[in-house]
Amino acid sequence: MAKCRIKTGFNFREPPTKEDYDRVLIVCEGKTEVNYFKELIGYLKLSTVNIEILDIKQTTPDSLFNRAKELYRASKKQGNPFDRVYCVFDKDGHAKYQQTKSHIDQVTPKNTYYYAFSEPCFEFWLLLHFVKTDKPFSNFDDLKKDKKFKQYFPNYDKSENIFNNLQDKVSIACQNAKHNPHTNVDELIDYLKQIK
Repeated sequence: MAKCRIKTGFNFREPPTKEDYDRVLIVCEGKTEVNYFKELIGYLKLSTVNIEILDIKQTTPDSLFNRAKELYRASKKQGNPFDRVYCVFDKDGHAKYQQTKSHIDQVTPKNTYYYAFSEPCFEFWLLLHFVKTDKPFSNFDDLKKDKKFKQYFPNYDKSENIFNNLQDKVSIACQNAKHNPHTNVDELIDYLKQIK
């Protein structure tokens, strides 16, 4: 007797599964960073099951780091710990900026927590997609007055998703950031490129 297959109209798919590479948490302090990294993950064709990107509504580096530690402990308790946790934050005149970087360098477990910083702000990283500079800007207002920034981002809005305009320039930004004292976002991107 021949078996027949009944079509039900439903398309059953397997639930997404974890890929065979690191499970990563990226915590950010704002929409600009979240939008950028979510689009970057899609561009790199990485699994959103393995990589979580969160705007955790913390406005200082130390509060961001404290929340990241809570999320890491929760992932361990659930039996699915993150292999790496990245805290993405700006200097922005925060009093505990340097102290938070030191705490992340010293925290255990080793090789779990990392930071991706920008001085004074994430928009400095965005500018590196177009030009190589190590010009010391004091804050975002100072940066947005810069003629190069105005040239490349004439109508810049922090909530706007601009990655589509930058995706073919990510490698340029990484190259421009090498040995730059004002950002290390390139290290996070280099890591993400290598985990596939």
